Amino acid sequence: MENKMDKNIVVKRNEESIKNLKGWILVYGRRKTGKTFLLRKIFDYAHYFVISRSGYVIVEEKKEINFMNVEEAVRKIRSLLEGNETVILDEFQRLPEKFWEALALQHPNGKLVASGSSLGIVKRVFDRRSPLLGLFTPFKMDIISYEDAILSLKNICSTPRDTLMWALIIRDPWVIPMLSIEDDVVSEICSKAYALISSSSGLVGEVFEEEERSLTAVYDAVLRLTGEGIWKPSEISGILASNEIIAGGLSTVTGLLDRLCDMGLLEKIMLWKTRGSRYYFKHRSPVVSIAYYIDQKLNLTEGIHKKVEANLVSTIMGKVFQFSLGEMLAEHIGGRRSYTILPNKEGDIDIIILDPKGKKPIIGYEAKIGKIDAEDAKRAIEKIHSYGVPKAGLISASAKPESVSGSYEELGPEEIIKIAEKVNSKKIKSNK
Repeated sequence: MENKMDKNIVVKRNEESIKNLKGWILVYGRRKTGKTFLLRKIFDYAHYFVISRSGYVIVEEKKEINFMNVEEAVRKIRSLLEGNETVILDEFQRLPEKFWEALALQHPNGKLVASGSSLGIVKRVFDRRSPLLGLFTPFKMDIISYEDAILSLKNICSTPRDTLMWALIIRDPWVIPMLSIEDDVVSEICSKAYALISSSSGLVGEVFEEEERSLTAVYDAVLRLTGEGIWKPSEISGILASNEIIAGGLSTVTGLLDRLCDMGLLEKIMLWKTRGSRYYFKHRSPVVSIAYYIDQKLNLTEGIHKKVEANLVSTIMGKVFQFSLGEMLAEHIGGRRSYTILPNKEGDIDIIILDPKGKKPIIGYEAKIGKIDAEDAKRAIEKIHSYGVPKAGLISASAKPESVSGSYEELGPEEIIKIAEKVNSKKIKSNK
């Protein structure tokens, strides 16, 4: 699927499987992940309805725009479905539930593609009391996969390293028009940090609005702490309690973190051989993660004017590279992405791929955006093997690392791009 974000970049997404889904479809996911663009491209013959925030419905048919109230729009949709037409109903979460029964009565006529910018809509539609229960096939729309982003840029960026770095950023497609991909990614983020922070904060606010929640001080504090790299629920709980932001304890914070994961703002990564916690909580979006990290370190949104240094951006870029790459390698190897934080401040194992059940390690990697010298490589391989991981590898986004004793494989930028191609091919085959 091609998604032209501006005149320079064409983002290709491997979401074609939605074409093959029969019957009515419920597409859901966080705001600004490209749902509307994708649906309008795939179902370019459909009648398009979008429910506005103010409650009226915008109707687009044969390139003409009309406005209706909700009751009129539902009658129109029912008539189209009865005539075996295809209808896209965008921002479905805004449709009052009293109209659900009227739509349900038309099933299985036509093809209704409902799109919702709220993950809560899935729970409501599939609730046992819902008149729509069993009528829709759900389809989750996430941010752009790392492999899709890489393949979209491999013939655009000047070097393979630039491809890997910029691919992290464009995983969230809303950011593309803001940045100049011809420039160095770290310099570009440094110069436009305030705009990225403001846009990221605005996106978070929109997500809460669509989830029918308020972005309270508690949620905001949790998002900021995880953005800073504070990932452990007990530590987050301690900070919030000491600042008198919450009265509850660890269970309250765990519930908040899980809800933020359900919203698509955070994600939790399984930890392996790590004391004190089972999961590592982080922002799902690399660019939002970068924006929050910068703001937490420099307090730019508090009116403090500080220069954003390249070292600060490179530090968080290394972290988001590690996690995006781990996600892609898990797909490639057929395992489960994990992460290990070592005791006594001994560092970490950047990427651990476990078996599909999440029990036994398959391989561990040291992953850096810069070059890995021979001494660092040797120490990393020894560290990985010392924790009982049978295979250990080295990854650099800048240049293929030299082989050292005990290393199973070495991956440079060209090898990573080849893996992206393999993962993409595998997904295309599985979608057929």
